[in-house]
Amino acid sequence: MVGVKPIPDLLSQGLVGFVVCAYPLMRVHPWTLQQRRQLREYRFACGTKEVRSHWLNVLQQALQSLPIQPQQAVPPRHLQVLINPKGGRQQAQQVYETIRPVLENAHCRLSAFATQGGELTVQAVRNLDLSDIDGFVVVGGDGTVYELINGLMTHAEGEGAIAKPIGVIPAGTGNGLGKTILELSQESYDPINAAFVIAKGQCHPLNLGVVEQDGHQYYSILSLAWALISDIDIKSNQLRFLKFLGSWRSDLYAILRILALRSYQGKVSFLPAPGWPPHPCGLQTSTPPLNAPTHKSKLPAATPSTHQQDWWVIEGKFVGLWVMNVAWATHSVHAAPHAQLADGYMDVLIIRKGISRWRLLTAFLKIATGEHLLLPEMEYYKVRCLHLEPQSATGLLAVDGEQIEHRPVQMQVLPRVAQVFCR
Repeated sequence: MVGVKPIPDLLSQGLVGFVVCAYPLMRVHPWTLQQRRQLREYRFACGTKEVRSHWLNVLQQALQSLPIQPQQAVPPRHLQVLINPKGGRQQAQQVYETIRPVLENAHCRLSAFATQGGELTVQAVRNLDLSDIDGFVVVGGDGTVYELINGLMTHAEGEGAIAKPIGVIPAGTGNGLGKTILELSQESYDPINAAFVIAKGQCHPLNLGVVEQDGHQYYSILSLAWALISDIDIKSNQLRFLKFLGSWRSDLYAILRILALRSYQGKVSFLPAPGWPPHPCGLQTSTPPLNAPTHKSKLPAATPSTHQQDWWVIEGKFVGLWVMNVAWATHSVHAAPHAQLADGYMDVLIIRKGISRWRLLTAFLKIATGEHLLLPEMEYYKVRCLHLEPQSATGLLAVDGEQIEHRPVQMQVLPRVAQVFCR
């Protein structure tokens, strides 16, 4: 059950009525086990409009966990929707029209605009009047969520802006955050199911990552990628003209890059989470390689504590580095199975030079289930802060799929500063 609404016309015998809107799981086809939430309406009759009004108020209050006051009307939640018309297979507008009734049946008032991408979207969010906005819905992929987050984190309202909950309707190429939320909500990967999660209105805190480079700050909901990972993330866009591939273009490009495998010289230093496994072979300890970054906003920064702590250091040639904030990098890539939304840590996957193409391809084939971590070449850490110093002349760095300069960066956790709709 997501909401109730009055029946505008009189029923028989002069009665008035209302409708309860529910979305139970139903089989998509009789011959398949795949399930999707589908609308079911239940009609009720009342003797007077006053009685109906009381029922509507009580049910809406119960759905939103508000104190029961039959004579107090519940205002609709105002959700600002961001639609990325260029994401994925460029069907975000059609997806929005499909899921809109779910949110409207849940007593939500919707305002929507199409994003223009990049800094234009960040600026549009930064200029929003948030006074009557109760939350955000992104119909797109992780790139659009990244733009929304960076707009909110630099909004004049500061903490009040980023505290507003965010819902994700997967309609982009990657959709890692959307997949993570649906997995935690025990819902299958489907836009209607994602809308149902938003309609229920329950929220969960979310860590953010802040990446600092040459005085610039980038706020991350998904990942920092380098070497093979960023090569795939950025250069797979060269296959964007193959629209029919959708997210498969990343898989195709990944295979091509594994066959033409490269390694990159660099140095990775990080503060491990307390209690994480002892130093594996090849690690050294060191004092922090640079001062912990100063976070300019009033939000709490996950800087190292003042007492002496050892940084772990890996220096050499790398095939890949992936710093994950959530469990899923895309809807089909379970990159960081141990990642949690609000544990205060980032999950790091490191692949060093020496792995064979066959073993790397094996890891690629297992990553959909998270079983790539069973391979000993996959090094996995939980960290609070990480410093990356690329030392090769060429290479790519990406934050949430967006390319940044190939220069030293530091990334740290901002624990539980954002909220997402999640059951």
